[in-house]
Amino acid sequence: MKEKFFQPHLDFFGFSASLLCAVHCMAVPLVVTFGALGGLAWLTNPWVEITLIAASIWIASWSLARSYFKHHRRFTAISIVAGGFALLIVSRFVAHEWEPIMAVLGGVAIATAHWINWRLCRQCNNCSIA
Repeated sequence: MKEKFFQPHLDFFGFSASLLCAVHCMAVPLVVTFGALGGLAWLTNPWVEITLIAASIWIASWSLARSYFKHHRRFTAISIVAGGFALLIVSRFVAHEWEPIMAVLGGVAIATAHWINWRLCRQCNNCSIA
């Protein structure tokens, strides 16, 4: 029986981490704008961003490379995740008003790559899911 997406596997964890990163990038400007939410000031800490980005890179690299070589041999998910990481990296160096938009798009692209990778693994007839 094939796995459902919302069960513990690398692509689900990568999808979750990337979506959490995107939500973080959307929430931080709101938290800063609404000073009354001072208890959430820890979200603006650069180490939170670095941790989320590092977790996304680590999980995506492990999951997508493993699935590519062991299962489907299709480059689709890897190219999407590369674009997502490029958006995240470029977002660190652009004008302040573009940074959250590019970071959110990067996080969503990485999450999408995990979902596509999971779908490709499910379609693989000669193997089980990664």
